[in-house]
Amino acid sequence: MNVVIVVLFSLLLSFGAAVGVNIQKLSMTKELGKEVGTQRPPYRQPLWCIGLLIIILDGCGDFVFVFIGLAPQSLLAPLGSLGVGWNIILAPIFNPTEKVTRSIVFATALIYVGTILTVLYATDSAPNYNLSNIIVLMSTFQFRVYSCFCIMFQGGMFYHGRKNGFGILHLCGLAGCFGGFCIILAKTTSELVKNVIITGVIKDWTSSPLPCMFIIGILVCVTTQMHYLNAALSKFDALLVVPIYQSFWNAFSITGGPIFFQEYNHMSEWDREMYALGIFITLTGVTLLVKQRRKNMLPLHSNQDDVVDVNKIHAQ
Repeated sequence: MNVVIVVLFSLLLSFGAAVGVNIQKLSMTKELGKEVGTQRPPYRQPLWCIGLLIIILDGCGDFVFVFIGLAPQSLLAPLGSLGVGWNIILAPIFNPTEKVTRSIVFATALIYVGTILTVLYATDSAPNYNLSNIIVLMSTFQFRVYSCFCIMFQGGMFYHGRKNGFGILHLCGLAGCFGGFCIILAKTTSELVKNVIITGVIKDWTSSPLPCMFIIGILVCVTTQMHYLNAALSKFDALLVVPIYQSFWNAFSITGGPIFFQEYNHMSEWDREMYALGIFITLTGVTLLVKQRRKNMLPLHSNQDDVVDVNKIHAQ
């Protein structure tokens, strides 16, 4: 029963996030149609701010959902891929020039097949954690390796971007990495809050600065994530940014959760293999979707450039 509730809430929350992003995309597209001197930055566009508000409210829903603790992160993280599917449905509505091809449908179907596999074979065990348990999990070799990899990835992306110019992979990679790590911090903080409610003991919050550091980490990660994601949306088409960002977010959140909470220990060998297969199919679908959208965007931009040139010729 919990799995059904998890899937339904994830569908609702991913739909809200997709609506918010597409509203922002619509606002930025309209702004690009204005003269250069009259174009406003995103934060001064009312429609863009409405989209941001929807995304923030959706994020609050995600945190409350994590706090309830109905499912482990190994189940919650892959469900984030559902947002890509919603984006395929909503994109033609908000942007009629975006066409849904057979390749896009096939890639989206792969994403949903992979997500279904992860839901079916992910562990349904969601134990409670106190601060002592979390400190033990933080000290494991696997999580230290994961943390070092995240730091090296962020540093490498930032250094390469500063040296050669920030491209779409730099911005989406940084946003996805910080977003994936934020999920671990949010799950950890929610477990500590839930433990206080269940036991009525606040010792974990008064005996160590770690809980407050987790909260600060969440704020830093969310702020940084939104900074790089908005930078990508301002420089590149949102139809290409969303799936690339989602692929990085999936990679870091799906691997980070099971590594930190060691949820794979509650799976059988068969469940691990099928869960890994589901993740592979999901990421394959996202990759195909990115490639297809890149193909669709190139002729679209080329045609727009031709229209501008024709207008200039007529004006002369």
